[in-house]
Amino acid sequence: MVNIQIEIPLNIPQSNQTLRDNVFRIVLSYFSWLILSLIARWISKQLIPKVRAMKAKEQMLWQLSITRFIFGLPILWAAYMVYIDGRIALDHVFASTDESWIFTCILTGYFLFEEFALIYFDIKYHGFSKELHIHHFFVLNGCFSVAYYNRGHYYAAKTFLLQISTPFTCICWCLLKLNLEKTKAWKINQWILIYIFHLRSVYEIYCWYGIYQDWNYIKQNLPWIYTINMMVGLAIITIWLTPYWTYRKTVQYFSPNYWYRENEEKKDEINKTS
Repeated sequence: MVNIQIEIPLNIPQSNQTLRDNVFRIVLSYFSWLILSLIARWISKQLIPKVRAMKAKEQMLWQLSITRFIFGLPILWAAYMVYIDGRIALDHVFASTDESWIFTCILTGYFLFEEFALIYFDIKYHGFSKELHIHHFFVLNGCFSVAYYNRGHYYAAKTFLLQISTPFTCICWCLLKLNLEKTKAWKINQWILIYIFHLRSVYEIYCWYGIYQDWNYIKQNLPWIYTINMMVGLAIITIWLTPYWTYRKTVQYFSPNYWYRENEEKKDEINKTS
């Protein structure tokens, strides 16, 4: 009996969309996040007396925090595309779908919105949050690289899962502003947040291992601009930002008021929401 081995070619999904086709979606995403943030501010002022009593500076921080909370929810979508649907995981460089294009446009629009909002905040209130600006710089470069080259949709969705900490961070900040830091709800959320940041460190190592496994394929097929931005950005997150935020949230659990005063002295209040 003869064993016959037949290699069936893998059908790699690749959307024929381009950046030009999606400019409108990115612009629409930007204005959608802007409108959503204004609605969040208006609803909060109507429903929560303490928000109405806040200064304009704090109200802006509040609306950014609520918007950021909503933005963190699509991690479920990213997890579905990468680990359940799996089409963009068939080829880590070339695979793309119409769904992953919509996801990329939503991400790009949001980070454009938040970066412009942070720049406006820094100019108006004379502050500067270097961590968030650095984070947004690499994320925006990554989003535009994905859109321009129509490659690396898998890596964009996979690394977006690091935003799993975002909703819990925003809950932490909002409860602090409502003077609820002594409640069980705040403490439970803070413990979850601290554990998530530790899990982020593990997931970042997993991302590095994936890059190591794909390295030859990445070198041959992924544009060098994308590759450098991805690796430098991930290195900054792994070595600096995640350990820094883990430390800050741990200190905040034990001394939330001290942590607050320290940020005020540094005029880095926008960093409280992250």
